[in-house]
Amino acid sequence: MCGIVGIVGQEESTAALINMLRRLDYRGYDSAGIAVLNGNGQFQLRKRRGELAMLEEQLVDDPARGTSGIGHTRWATHGEPTDVNAHPHLSADRSVAVVHNGIIENFKLLKQKLRDAGYQFQSDTDSEVIAHMVEQFRHQNPQATDVDIVKFLTEQLRGAYAILLQFADQPRRLIGLRHECPLNFVVSDGAIAVSSDISSLVAYSQQVTVLGDGQAVLIDENKSTVIDFEGNEVEPVVVTVDWNVEQATKMGFPFFLRKEISEIPEAARAFAKSVGAQADELCEFIETVQPEVMHLIACGSAAYSCAFAEGLARHWQLSQKVRWMLGSEYRYKPYPLSQNTLAVAVSQSGETADTIGAIRVATDAGAKLLGFVNVIGSTLDIKSDLSVHLAAGPEVAVPSTKAVINQFLATTSLVYQCKHESAKAIERWQQGVEKFADVLEQVIALEQHWQELAQVLSGHQSIFILGRGLDYPVAMEGALKLKETAYVHGEAMYAGEFKHGSISLVEKGMPILCLLGDSSIREKTISSIEEVKARGAQVVMLDVGIDIASEQQAHLQSLGSYFSLPTVQSNSSDLDEALNAISPIVALQMIAYHIGVIRDLNVDRPRNLAKSVTVE
Repeated sequence: MCGIVGIVGQEESTAALINMLRRLDYRGYDSAGIAVLNGNGQFQLRKRRGELAMLEEQLVDDPARGTSGIGHTRWATHGEPTDVNAHPHLSADRSVAVVHNGIIENFKLLKQKLRDAGYQFQSDTDSEVIAHMVEQFRHQNPQATDVDIVKFLTEQLRGAYAILLQFADQPRRLIGLRHECPLNFVVSDGAIAVSSDISSLVAYSQQVTVLGDGQAVLIDENKSTVIDFEGNEVEPVVVTVDWNVEQATKMGFPFFLRKEISEIPEAARAFAKSVGAQADELCEFIETVQPEVMHLIACGSAAYSCAFAEGLARHWQLSQKVRWMLGSEYRYKPYPLSQNTLAVAVSQSGETADTIGAIRVATDAGAKLLGFVNVIGSTLDIKSDLSVHLAAGPEVAVPSTKAVINQFLATTSLVYQCKHESAKAIERWQQGVEKFADVLEQVIALEQHWQELAQVLSGHQSIFILGRGLDYPVAMEGALKLKETAYVHGEAMYAGEFKHGSISLVEKGMPILCLLGDSSIREKTISSIEEVKARGAQVVMLDVGIDIASEQQAHLQSLGSYFSLPTVQSNSSDLDEALNAISPIVALQMIAYHIGVIRDLNVDRPRNLAKSVTVE
């Protein structure tokens, strides 16, 4: 959830740390801080509650100067978001500084041991124990090496963590440790930079070293060494980032969220190419595994793409049994597993803790793992038997948009491939996605309509979204976007289920969005629309029906605000049906975005949220 950075360089490190943190503040913005070593070997600690801008203001009045340092942006887990609880934390003698992402599960026991030894704590965090533990270990073991420190910490700590340590007596030295939380570094001319996220490193180099679980990096001047937690030197994994730092800027848009919506069509085309490049590999993988059962596992928006695939598999009557489950549930109560199970995990970051925990359960039981992931070198990417890159490019806004569309396309491609069982199926899928991208451009071009609709809806605090069949997962994604982006209570409901209780909430003028994407049960959905209209609801319809009779269209227009979306018409009618059901997501994203803007909200940084949820 948090983001950590560090740098050893030749120039002033404060600006570099702030620039890296700026790329990471979507990981948490409860507080931010840096520790920079000055020429006298003293830590200059600057940290503030609130967004990164608060820390930047402090640094104007009270600058910190030095050529090495560490930094942190926080999403609070242990201890309230306060100045004192902000990272970095210093040891009692100010010889050790630490930043930490993750959760130390046994910190209470460790804290009590340190208190018994006379240590006093300044914060309520679990992270502060690390600084005191390292100080105590170094005092007790004056000849301890960096490897000794790594071994000591990893033997003592329980939980998930990425840690950066800096030492006052050795200003050109950093230690980074990774256990179930991401940590990466780059070596460039004059600097070694470390970060939780690749996005903050590409300004230095597009060749990024990704630490694996159970690995540490020892940095000394301009040298880096990767070791495992046993102290053995290991060959580092280096990935090439296929985007540049300019792509992670607003590029003239008022918000990252709006810019990223505009990039959806091109991201869809990029994903089609990504799948095409791996078509033979994907076909061979499925043929080799011969799955009888597929378990689709994800969290948040990605989970809805899994629900969509399950519905599609039922609709297409796949021979394989396809089931989806939230990662947070699967890791503790999974479906029955066997060696004939294919686990499919979907994640934008590839570091979602609940998803990673769930796939461990699946793979430990013998299941093969297919990953759909946007970040090359992430935990999911590394752990998958086959990893397919979502190719959505960097997403900076916390609410996901372009990655969501590619996740829906990803799970659709899998089900489509299983239905048709040939490389030709992937070719047809690619051609369909090319047409789909053109359709999405047209949906985005209807922005004035979405803006006007948002104006009408912005005064309401509760909105239902109804759909049947394939429309229901789309409704769930739309409801989540209303919550995240506009702070509106959005609730998705099966249209046929609404009358079994929830319709009691309908009163005159209550907005209800209705999706008409699943053509197989269109008439039933229209009946549900008529039911809520009869009870005074303010009905809004998003229709992607093909060849709609003019009489039916006129009838729908009489029921409320009616929007007929452009449709995909390729040479594969079953694929068209799936793609057309997905396209209302973009309209729902636009509506939620504009409601948030009308309400004067920071749609890029919703309260209490972080982009990458790397804690349980």
